[in-house]
Amino acid sequence: MELGLFKVERLRDGLICFAVFLLAKWLLGSKTRKSKLPLPPSPPGLPLIGHLPMFRRDFRKVFRGLKEKYGSVFSIRVGPQRTVVMSEIDAVKEAFVNQAEAFSDRHMPPLLKQGLGSAGSFAFDNGPVWKARRRFGLSAMRTFGVGKYSMEQRIIEEAKMLCETIENNQETSFNPKGLITHSVSSIICGITFGQRFDLNDPEFNDLISRIHSALSSISFFTVGQLFPFLLYTPLYSKFRNLISSLKTLVTRMVDEHGKTLDDQHIRDIIDLYILEIREQKKRGDEIVFDETRVWRGIFDLFAAGTGTTSTTLLWGILLMAAHPDAMEQVQNEIDCVIGDHRPPSMSDREALPLTMATIMEVQRFRPVSPLGFPRFTNKDAEVKGYSIPKGTAAIVNIWELMHSTKYWEEPDKFKPSRFMSDDGRSIIKPDAFIPFGIGSRVCLGEILAKMEVFLTFTCLLQRFIFRLPGDSPANIDAIPGVALIPYDFLIKAEKRV
Repeated sequence: MELGLFKVERLRDGLICFAVFLLAKWLLGSKTRKSKLPLPPSPPGLPLIGHLPMFRRDFRKVFRGLKEKYGSVFSIRVGPQRTVVMSEIDAVKEAFVNQAEAFSDRHMPPLLKQGLGSAGSFAFDNGPVWKARRRFGLSAMRTFGVGKYSMEQRIIEEAKMLCETIENNQETSFNPKGLITHSVSSIICGITFGQRFDLNDPEFNDLISRIHSALSSISFFTVGQLFPFLLYTPLYSKFRNLISSLKTLVTRMVDEHGKTLDDQHIRDIIDLYILEIREQKKRGDEIVFDETRVWRGIFDLFAAGTGTTSTTLLWGILLMAAHPDAMEQVQNEIDCVIGDHRPPSMSDREALPLTMATIMEVQRFRPVSPLGFPRFTNKDAEVKGYSIPKGTAAIVNIWELMHSTKYWEEPDKFKPSRFMSDDGRSIIKPDAFIPFGIGSRVCLGEILAKMEVFLTFTCLLQRFIFRLPGDSPANIDAIPGVALIPYDFLIKAEKRV
């Protein structure tokens, strides 16, 4: 009993000390500003935890209400962290384009940092190290065909295999999530690991499952943001074990590459990564790439090349089934331009304006990353007459940009025609359409994602009519969270004659 009481007292003392720390940080942050400009307006918050409880509700409704009351630039507190939310494109451009350097930093969410560590990341490093890693990542993707005909052919082959698998399921209703995720993940695996994995490969399925489970745990708005010490308690033991096993699995693959590396025959990005490390050591450069962190960079590249793409395709299938007239119009266009004698090509895009507009409307109607990922100011800044102190988190409310009546007519309706010119021959891209983000931190996998979504979506509609089973209406709501993911759904794929 005495030992148990001692532990309770230690925990109580720890919580009190941490609460005092948060209070001191909040008070200091409130009184050390240099700017005479006002801070962005903010709703009343709770002591210490700020506005964290509001994220138990649908943030889309909460943020819209705050915008209507406080304007397009307002602030909240996630624990002690001041966070500015921008909901109009003029403010977003003023910050992320005109002051790109000041708004270029990222901080790793505590849960991810506790599991993965902070070093070796394409997504969360800052300054010159981040720029060097990003240059390498973009160069590596180009080396292995991203944006080129060779990658186009690889995607088409995956799309064909996806269609063949779906055709085998056309007699019954099925959940397309696993098939779509496998198809998209197989492409990035080919770039990263130099091989395509079979749908029934247990190691591949284990890898995909672990990575997607880790990605689904990433959030800026968690209790771990407020109380980081909780990340070391049994509450998060499942996540720690997940990351540990993922690290072991990827590290083993990296080690095998190192043993069989032939610098005259580069197989994949892992080979490039290992060679870059060796060249860096020869040149005596500052350490930007580290052998012990190769697995960390691979995780980031995999994340950039899978999650948003597979989710966008799932939304595309569901929304086509929910809007059969829109699907039929797209299929008529595909029939006229491509027919059924060949697969689509990236060169077909200009001749398929309705198909392109439909994909864009899917991305607008259900943006996969509706709040992007928070940036952090690395120096004092100013947006729309408000002071944005150094160390402030900045969020782009992409959902509001995509659903505001200021930019879109009937924004809550699915209308691909909004992206087409009056004559229907070309695409219009409004400034508020930013599905991949904006500024210096725009998505690393944007080019690959655009290729995969266009080619796969077009292949699917070329081959199948998608219908919802039964008479029940489609559930096009998203699972509550900071990523807009559709609820699991069943679909019937009818082969087109």
